[in-house]
Amino acid sequence: MKIIDVKGLEKSYGNLQVLKGLDFETNAGEIIGVIGMNGAGKSTFLEILMTIKDYDRGDVTIFGHNLKGISMDQLISLRKDISVVLQPTQFYKSLKVEELLRLFKAYYQSDIEIGQIIDDFQLEQHRKSFFEKLSGGWKQKVSLAIAFLSEPKLIILDEPTTGLDPHMRNVLWSYIVDYNQKKGGTVILTTHYMDEIELYCDKVMLIDNGVNKIFEKTEDILSLGYRSINDFYLSKV
Repeated sequence: MKIIDVKGLEKSYGNLQVLKGLDFETNAGEIIGVIGMNGAGKSTFLEILMTIKDYDRGDVTIFGHNLKGISMDQLISLRKDISVVLQPTQFYKSLKVEELLRLFKAYYQSDIEIGQIIDDFQLEQHRKSFFEKLSGGWKQKVSLAIAFLSEPKLIILDEPTTGLDPHMRNVLWSYIVDYNQKKGGTVILTTHYMDEIELYCDKVMLIDNGVNKIFEKTEDILSLGYRSINDFYLSKV
């Protein structure tokens, strides 16, 4: 099942054209890594998929709905199936972890039990902790738990493991992969950690100077003679 279909996507900020005709598609159950230098257009691309940023030309179809001409009711319905985790994440400073989970459970009208999500993400020790007092890794963990509350068809992650130690990076990825496998959900993420791309991603999209190239499998890149995805990345930037 096709989740996203993008054709000829263009976006400019004044005289600066950031996206110059991107083509992209993904199916249910895939993990796609989006790579490129800072300023290449990765965040702009994700923000368009989040439906929070408009674009100039092209077609963007999500869950079968073309974003151009979509009604507000359709857009609201579409957004219910999308969850986003940004870096860094900020929530209400006066709320504790369990309070945040209950707030978003009500917002999403989720059937998932709070105790279950706390167990799944091993949050018991910080259940009564204020979110703002948590370390960066625990904040990202809570953010993922909140994102999963809505049982989304699509999760968009913007550099989700930046600044985290190797153990916490591995923990977060275990939840992402588990979601992908159990729910058949689609994950699109940006990262500067090429080992994550090599280990976990089904597809890779390189954005360079506003245009893109898609590799169906990370093995396709390595088959070109590169020792690692990192070597490939460094050869392109």
